[in-house]
Amino acid sequence: MVPEKMSAARQGLRHELKFLISARSVLLLRLRLAQVMEPDPHAGPEGRYFIRSLYFDDMDYTAYREKLNGVDTRAKYRLRYYNYDESYIAYEKKEKFRDMTRKAMTTVTRPAAEAMAARGETEGEDPLLAEFQALWRRGLRPRVLVDYDRYVFVHPVGNTRVTLDLDVRTSPWKTDLFCRDLAMLPVLDPGLAVLEVKYDDQFPRHVARLLEGVPRDRAAVSKYCRCLAVLE
Repeated sequence: MVPEKMSAARQGLRHELKFLISARSVLLLRLRLAQVMEPDPHAGPEGRYFIRSLYFDDMDYTAYREKLNGVDTRAKYRLRYYNYDESYIAYEKKEKFRDMTRKAMTTVTRPAAEAMAARGETEGEDPLLAEFQALWRRGLRPRVLVDYDRYVFVHPVGNTRVTLDLDVRTSPWKTDLFCRDLAMLPVLDPGLAVLEVKYDDQFPRHVARLLEGVPRDRAAVSKYCRCLAVLE
């Protein structure tokens, strides 16, 4: 149970809202958001970067089922890197508490990531990796790859982060995090993209105004679930 009286930021929690928008709205939002927000400093010249994640789940696909069933408190686990840059690979545990999220992360090397995905082996004494080993013994395994392209805008007030995710795709039955030659399948309906809004305790009003007039549907969009559903 997460205590209610402490601020979200002090608990390491962030608000996270997700919407489905048209791909055409992405261009409009990019132009609007750039007026008052900064692009992510890690983005390329075009203001975007590629993300690949390898998601883990247990034998019963608990994380997948809990998401579909709308369980308020749940967790998911993934290895992630950006632009095929193997110098920064993150292992992450992302917890969900209704509309709030909390993320714990540690970095690993490529050999360490491969050992985790293949045999559940980890290096060092990081508590997050010790938890991974315990989960592996209970059946946690790599389940699906998730690829997409992301535009990111940031603002210091509320540690605000607005992301626009395009071309969400997966490679059925493939879990090789580092393979660049995979046949990919799109998992969103044609012409759709994902808008995510993340902030701590305060969402800037002037940023909120920039989202007005953009058709969007609030949705519990899980890229993991969308990609895993392709395999069913």
